[in-house]
Amino acid sequence: MNVREIALRSLLAICKDEGYSNIVVSQAIQKYKMEDRDRRFYTELVYGTLRYINYLDWIVSKISTRKLNKLDPLCLAIVRLGLYQIFGMTKVPESAACNESVKLATRLGNKGMAGFVNAMLRSSLRRRQEFSIPTMEEDPLLHLTLTYHQQDWLVKAWIKEYGLAETEALCRYFDSIPVLCLRTNTARVSRDELIAQLAEEGIQAEKAAYAPEGVYLPEIPNIGSVKALKKGLAIIQDEPSQLVAHVLDPQPHELIFDVCAAPGGKTTHIAALGGPTCTVYGGDIYEHKLRLIESNAKHLGLANVRTILQNACTIGQSYAGRADRVLVDAPCSGLGVLRHKIDLRWRKKPSDLRTLPVLQKRILDSASQCVKPGGVLVYSTCTMHDEENIQIVRQFLQDHGDFHLENAADFCRLPNHDGPCIQLLPQRDHLDGFFIARMRRGE
Repeated sequence: MNVREIALRSLLAICKDEGYSNIVVSQAIQKYKMEDRDRRFYTELVYGTLRYINYLDWIVSKISTRKLNKLDPLCLAIVRLGLYQIFGMTKVPESAACNESVKLATRLGNKGMAGFVNAMLRSSLRRRQEFSIPTMEEDPLLHLTLTYHQQDWLVKAWIKEYGLAETEALCRYFDSIPVLCLRTNTARVSRDELIAQLAEEGIQAEKAAYAPEGVYLPEIPNIGSVKALKKGLAIIQDEPSQLVAHVLDPQPHELIFDVCAAPGGKTTHIAALGGPTCTVYGGDIYEHKLRLIESNAKHLGLANVRTILQNACTIGQSYAGRADRVLVDAPCSGLGVLRHKIDLRWRKKPSDLRTLPVLQKRILDSASQCVKPGGVLVYSTCTMHDEENIQIVRQFLQDHGDFHLENAADFCRLPNHDGPCIQLLPQRDHLDGFFIARMRRGE
C-alpha cells in the first residue's frame, strides 16, 4: 500500500468515522513500519489536509456543481487530498497530485469517480487565480477563516469578544505548530537532571517559563525514540495544564480526588507534588480510561495513585466530606487548545457552548460535596469561554455559601495575572487558553 493510500484511509477514519487524528496517525505509522521519509510525507498529507480542510472545501464549492454533503465521502477525501498537494505543498508536482488521485479513485472507487476527481483537480489548476484568499480589507471574516483555518462562527465570536486585531493574533496562534512539552517526573529526577539526560541523547531542551517541571523540546524526530520518556522520567503534558496541580497545591498525608482524571496527566502530577504519603484517586466513568491512569502511574513509579469507577455527576453522594482537596478538570469545548487538535476544531459546534455548562455545573456541584470542611476545590478547563469558566464559578459560589474564592494566581508565576481566577488567553499570554479557579470550603 503506497503512502497516499494510507493517508487517504487515515483521512476517512478521521473525517468519516470521527477517529482522533493523533491515534489514527500513530497506529498507521506503527502498522506500516514507515521509513523516515515516508513517515514525514504521510504525516504532512494527513495533518496538512486536515488543517486546510475549510480552504479545500471552499475551492470544491467553487468548482463543483454538487454540494459538499452530497459527495461520496471517499470521493471527497480523494479530492481534498489532491487539492492539498496542489495548493498546500510545494514539492509535489501538480501532475503527480492529479494522476495519483485518479489512480486512488479508480482503485478504490469506480470509473465515474475517477473521472470526477480528474475533472475537479484539472479545473482547479485552470482556475487557480480564483482561489486567492480575500484580504482583511476585502472580507475580514473570510480572510481569517481561510488564512488561519478556523470555523467562521468561532471567528465571528472572537471578533465580537476581542476585536479584529486580537482575533487575528489568536487565529495565528492556533494555526502555529505547538512545541512538544514534557513534565518532569519529580518523583524520580529534577528538571535539571532531566535536561542533562536529554542532552546525553542529543536532544535540545529548554525550561518552561512558568511551570516548574516543564521542559520544551524545540526539535524532536520521533517521540518513541526519547529514552527519558521510556524510563518514566517525564510525561508529555502541556505547560498550562501543568499549572493546575500547583494551584491545587497538594500536601503530604492528604486524600485527594481528581474526578475527571483520564488519562491521568494531572492525577500523576498531583501525586508527585504531594509526595508518597498523599493518596490521589483518579476517577472516570469508563473502565478502559481508568486503565490509562493506572498505566501512566505505574510507568512513572507513583504508588500513591488509585482509581475509582465513578460518575463525576454523582460522586458527592458516595464520598461526601472525604477529601482534603478535589480537582474538577471539567469536560469542556477545548477552544483553548485548538492548535493541538486539528481534527477537533472542525467538530466544534455552537450548541456545545450551550450544553456543556449544564454538565460542568452538575459535576462541580457534586464534586464539591466530597470536600472536607476547610478543604480546597479547584475548577479548571482548557477553554476561554466565559460561560464555561467564570460564570460557572460565580453561579457555584452563589449556590454554595460555604465556599469562597481564593487567589489562584498566588500559586503560579504568571505575569499580568493578579487573580483571583487565572484565564490564559493565547493572543496575550502566548500559551494555550486555560482557566483555573481555586475555592476553599469553610470550617
